[in-house]
Amino acid sequence: MPDRSAADGGPLVPAQERPARRSGAESSRKVLQLLRAFSPQRHTRSAAELAAVLEMPISSIYRYLSVLREEGLVEEARPGEYRLSWLFVSLAGAARAAGDSLDVLAKPMLRSMAEASGETTLLIKRVGWSAICVDRVESPHPVRLQFDQGQPMILHQGSASRVLLASMKEAERERYLAAMSVLTDSEREQIRADVSLVARVGWLESFGEVDEGIWGASAVIKDGAEVVGALGVAGPLFRLQHADRARLIELVISGAAEISRILVDRSHNG
Repeated sequence: MPDRSAADGGPLVPAQERPARRSGAESSRKVLQLLRAFSPQRHTRSAAELAAVLEMPISSIYRYLSVLREEGLVEEARPGEYRLSWLFVSLAGAARAAGDSLDVLAKPMLRSMAEASGETTLLIKRVGWSAICVDRVESPHPVRLQFDQGQPMILHQGSASRVLLASMKEAERERYLAAMSVLTDSEREQIRADVSLVARVGWLESFGEVDEGIWGASAVIKDGAEVVGALGVAGPLFRLQHADRARLIELVISGAAEISRILVDRSHNG
């Protein structure tokens, strides 16, 4: 699909549909896109595969790989195939050490919701045109969802992603919708209707939008008037009847409201 990334979930907008970029930054942007093409599911990739996925000439791929190897960020796993180096472990440690106040504040609620719901709970943030799984607590059931922290997801599928899409400024959201060529006119209109619904009630549910047979519900987390993330719960429909889903929606709404209250209190208390 043209709007899915090599990282199995993040947006990869076709080159002709991306917003215009300054030419001086384009090479740097392409190097970053190459790094993002690696994931736990696609940890080793060939130059030809990277060229196909990123829609770049293979000569450019080799040039970028050469620079990354010189800087110690990429290494050759075996002849013709590449992987990220162990330097990224240090970078990941720096990100964890810096911390994320939302991540820290939301963790007790994620655990509490997972225990009360019996399903996987998620904390999602928007980064550019991607929704990123910041943290999750998994269901204890044998059949459950698996989300990797840092996993990018497209913004128009799934309750958490669409909650965050709805929180974007209208002009940016419309640019995103225009760039997603896979969307039909009716799908765009449904997303616009969801925007109105999120503005009114602050939450959404989804049925099988990301994975077949999976239901999810998510609510906005606010720091004052600003939407800073989404709290979500998801599980297989076969064990979630109407009454179960209604109870989980209430958990999500109240949990997101509590995290929002804590964020505001923290700001007021300095």
